[in-house]
Amino acid sequence: MKDMATFVKLYNSVWNEADAGRRREIIAELWSEDATHYTDSLEAHGHEAIEDRVRNAYEKFVVTGGYVFKSTGVADEHHKSVRYGWAMLPRDSDLAVAAGTVFMLLDDDGRIRFDYQFTDVLPAS
Repeated sequence: MKDMATFVKLYNSVWNEADAGRRREIIAELWSEDATHYTDSLEAHGHEAIEDRVRNAYEKFVVTGGYVFKSTGVADEHHKSVRYGWAMLPRDSDLAVAAGTVFMLLDDDGRIRFDYQFTDVLPAS
């Protein structure tokens, strides 16, 4: 596995990546072929479904919404698991409109096998 800062930076970058080919490369590098990405409302199984999930989020939130995704805090890693915080912010602001936690279980090669994305409720401003 890459060092944790590089791993999280690459994972986070896929959600902001404009180039579809580059997104595909990142997904192939980070996720195992039989990986599953979970949110509270969907499951994406395998590279093709994860690519669809990432593309849909990119189009909805980055292209249409004008947001960017950033990591928050320091990532934690132990026993082939990774946890880190994320935030979605307008491009021109540091005020998050959504935030949460990503929790991943890695395979023996250090690639993501199970990817759980949690979204927190933010207090009204």
